[in-house]
Amino acid sequence: MGRDKPVWRFPADPRRACSVQPGGDGIDTARKQAVCNPLQTQALLSVCIPTFNRRDRVSALVQELLRAKCPLQICVHVDGSTDGTGEALAEIASRDARLVVTTGPNGGRGVAMFSAIASATGDYCMIFDDDDDLFTDRLPEVCERLSQRGVDDKIAGFVFSMALGDPEATANPFPSERTNLIKMRADERVVGDKKEVIRTPLLKRAAVPPAGRFRRVPTSLLWSRLAIEYDVICVNVDVGRKRYLLKGMTARVRLLQRQNAYPMLLLNLNYIRAFWLGRYRSVRFLGKAVLACLSFGVLSFPFLLKRSFARVTS
Repeated sequence: MGRDKPVWRFPADPRRACSVQPGGDGIDTARKQAVCNPLQTQALLSVCIPTFNRRDRVSALVQELLRAKCPLQICVHVDGSTDGTGEALAEIASRDARLVVTTGPNGGRGVAMFSAIASATGDYCMIFDDDDDLFTDRLPEVCERLSQRGVDDKIAGFVFSMALGDPEATANPFPSERTNLIKMRADERVVGDKKEVIRTPLLKRAAVPPAGRFRRVPTSLLWSRLAIEYDVICVNVDVGRKRYLLKGMTARVRLLQRQNAYPMLLLNLNYIRAFWLGRYRSVRFLGKAVLACLSFGVLSFPFLLKRSFARVTS
């Protein structure tokens, strides 16, 4: 007898409107939308997309996702776009309540990412960049895995592979089925972009913005927080294609790291903590984290001094 196919829980009327309309001003508005979202009990997977001035690309991505044959919610935060992205997405959202759109002043990818996550009400979340390609024909397989996974309090979710847009770049497969998101890089030497699909309550707990206003917060900061306590299941199935645009963040990542040093300091402190907790064994990876802490600690000193002074005088 063949395995039964999952019965997806699509909403009865996807056009049903929420009392909070698409739009708003950031993380607080996103949380309010999550409370009243009519898909709160239907969506298995929330795809969270931060975006800035990529109207045509993100609109096409959203419409492709809405055609996928699985129970999705799509949460997009428009980070102060001036090219009509918010208006284009609001028009789509007015016809399909599976799309939740929030907008706010331009605060950088970090704010946009946290705002998109705050809107999510699905059982699982996937953070997806607006310049990458998502293989929507693979989403039913992703959702089937999510729906059939047994309850294990120590499993945060799944991590899937990604095809690379650069033909010169190579990514290796996962060597083990169960690992954590630091050990995967440190001990197992997995390279290349991967796609994490994490239980929404755990991701929201990890998605706490660092103190201060930083335009760039690495997604790996969230994964390092989760890796301290939780494992993931690795799946060697490509769910999308990573693209590196000439004007994208990857092209200037070193500069952005220096300009937003404090989140990088927190990330590498988590790497050090994870080593002492036995979450990975690579002394080489630990050494790099220690050196990074020294470097980003120096760059973070003015911010830390200013924050300490503000606390004393408040």
